[in-house]
Amino acid sequence: MRKKKRLWMRSAILLVMVAAIAYTFYNHFSEERGLVDAGDEAPNFVLEDMDGERVELSELRGQGVYLNFWATYCTYCRQKMEYLKDYHEEYAEKGVRILSVNVDETTLQVERHQQRYDINYNLYIDRNMLVSNAYGVGVLPSVFLINENGSVIERQIGGKTEEQVVAALDELVPES
Repeated sequence: MRKKKRLWMRSAILLVMVAAIAYTFYNHFSEERGLVDAGDEAPNFVLEDMDGERVELSELRGQGVYLNFWATYCTYCRQKMEYLKDYHEEYAEKGVRILSVNVDETTLQVERHQQRYDINYNLYIDRNMLVSNAYGVGVLPSVFLINENGSVIERQIGGKTEEQVVAALDELVPES
């Protein structure tokens, strides 16, 4: 009788543990977890660039924002950053701000990447991936096109051609 009771108790505990683990995996890996998509208000954040200059998304109201999440090991990210390097000044004059946010790599890695590829615009590091998680970034590169009112007009995942990047930048030029 005692062994039977112990078996039932252990079975119940095991069942609860399996259910808790399954729930955790479902919640953690669900595609919708923290996901920001077209039509949503862009979550505010504060980041610093490599020189310690602070940027807060809410302070960029009135400008279009090309929010690009990237990593040094991502080939498609490097290609996209090459295109952005060629167009960032032109679009800055048109009222579009490019925010390239590295997903929690070391400062040294990002500095070397910036030097190696001669990137001439500000790079930001998302320490502890707080911003990436708030936006639901799971695949790199991930880009959020944010209009001058702070609304996400499009979420783009994966590599893009130069023409697609320029078309996205064109979408962000504020209407005056």
